[in-house]
Amino acid sequence: MVKAFNTMYYKTLASEGKKSKDDRLAIFIAGDDVHAKQVVEKLIEDIGFAAVDTGSLRDGGRKQQPDSPIYNKPMTVNEAHKELTRV
Repeated sequence: MVKAFNTMYYKTLASEGKKSKDDRLAIFIAGDDVHAKQVVEKLIEDIGFAAVDTGSLRDGGRKQQPDSPIYNKPMTVNEAHKELTRV
């Protein structure tokens, strides 16, 4: 199981995917199965976003909860890594 796609507003997800890898918006993922996370990362890249791993399902999943600094705030990968230091 992989937790993903829950921190981005659906309209952003529907309209902000980019063909270019430059400045793609981050979609956060969390999980305990490395292979499953790789499958989800590929899906995220295929739809024009960049996967940012928040860690295990337990700890990383908690970082993605509502009201966290990364919840429902579109950000690039660099911005996402900075925000994760606040979680």
